Amino acid sequence: MVAIGAVAERARLGPLVVFIFLWSTLVYDPIARWIWNPHGWSSNLGGLDFAGGTPVHITSGTTALALSWYLGIRKGIDIRGHNYPPNNIGYIYLGTALMWFGWFGFNGGSALSANLKAAQAIIVTNVAASAGGLTYLLLVKYIHFRRLVSS
Repeated sequence: MVAIGAVAERARLGPLVVFIFLWSTLVYDPIARWIWNPHGWSSNLGGLDFAGGTPVHITSGTTALALSWYLGIRKGIDIRGHNYPPNNIGYIYLGTALMWFGWFGFNGGSALSANLKAAQAIIVTNVAASAGGLTYLLLVKYIHFRRLVSS
């Protein structure tokens, strides 16, 4: 689950396991049925979801945001006064590259053939990942330096 990253270093394992069970039963399962079941209301309205963007990413992303707000800031981290770099930047680049490559295969392959839908899925995958990365970089720069451009 994508939302697990939001509770890293802030939640205990026992309550997290209970939360995962309840979340997957009460949130994920109904939304997945709405989208992926041929008789689900979103499917009946013409909704098309190749790679789980709605039931997986939207629900997990909003859950991660809600959990982050609920749990508060991680202990020992001061975002205004200190810079806390990642532990191993090489692993971050490697993980990002593997994820990006996997997304292309998964999203492009969801069309089950090499056609216009597959090409569109690959293009959307690249544009969405790029927009997310740029947005993150701009937000981090603004949070740390309170400005977006160098002066």
